Amino acid sequence: MRRFLPIVFGSLMLAACSQTPTLTPNNDRTYVVFFPFASSELDDAAMTTIDQAVRYAKSFPDKQVYVEGYAAVYGDLSLDEMMAAQRTQAVAQEIVAEGVDKSRVHDAPQQPENRRSQVAARRVEIEVK
Repeated sequence: MRRFLPIVFGSLMLAACSQTPTLTPNNDRTYVVFFPFASSELDDAAMTTIDQAVRYAKSFPDKQVYVEGYAAVYGDLSLDEMMAAQRTQAVAQEIVAEGVDKSRVHDAPQQPENRRSQVAARRVEIEVK
């Protein structure tokens, strides 16, 4: 029996570590959706991230959802701005389609940027606060 005690104790400790943290209204959350080059299509990874944000937003109906889209500067600034707007709109529309009231969703495409890596610039940030 003494040999099994450390195994049982270790298993209980691992199980305790895997518990989902308690969500409270004081927690603001940020979720990041990344896009492939020259795309505003939502892939499976994007949908998973959006689903997580929607679940959190639905848990706290008094919180607002802010969607900010980015694009890198590749050449034609107007096309890069349009890409940021399309990404922002795609994510915001999906959040509303999944049941978050449109009045809570605020979308704002950002100016294309060169300061970050090209991958980091191809993103949309969802903030629930």
